[in-house]
Amino acid sequence: MARWTEAQIQAGFEIFIAEHERLPTAHEIDASPSLPSSRAIQNRFGGLIALREKLGYTETNFGSGQNRSLIASESGARSRALTEALLQWLHETCGAASVQREVAFYEKLRIDCMVATPKHTFGVDLFYADTMRTLQSSVNIKMKKYVHFEKPLFLVVANEEITQKSLNHYVSHKTQPLPRNVQLRTLKNFKKEVTAYVAD
Repeated sequence: MARWTEAQIQAGFEIFIAEHERLPTAHEIDASPSLPSSRAIQNRFGGLIALREKLGYTETNFGSGQNRSLIASESGARSRALTEALLQWLHETCGAASVQREVAFYEKLRIDCMVATPKHTFGVDLFYADTMRTLQSSVNIKMKKYVHFEKPLFLVVANEEITQKSLNHYVSHKTQPLPRNVQLRTLKNFKKEVTAYVAD
């Protein structure tokens, strides 16, 4: 790839933040298809701390004791708990054999899970957004991630305070419409649709 721009690197950081609710470590940067290598960052910017500061992130020194503990304890704990609960529900509703987790779909990119019932196959990306504003940012980042995902895809919002009506309003007024294969759903509405699929 040609020389990475700061905007491209920050977009890669934001993709990671949307999924893990924190910045990536050096090891996670090397594993990400949305970012250059940590060595390239070291050579060009003088290290990850310098780059994080340059891009305006508040937490910059992930080598500090406080941040190491934070990463270890918080490293997507809420996301993992939400995902595990949803996977359990999908297993019970669709059958364990119908559900695959962490499925690769393009190069190194993965989706939370894929579900294949006798009549329906779809992907699921579950995420938590505190507000509609952060949700909009997360959706825009996810659309870059899923540009090569062609099967039906549900983006599922786990925050119960965000309603389906709010999601529908956002989607209908979005400047750049969602691809036709992508649906934005609250967790409650997603479960209703999947239950209807199974009964179909």
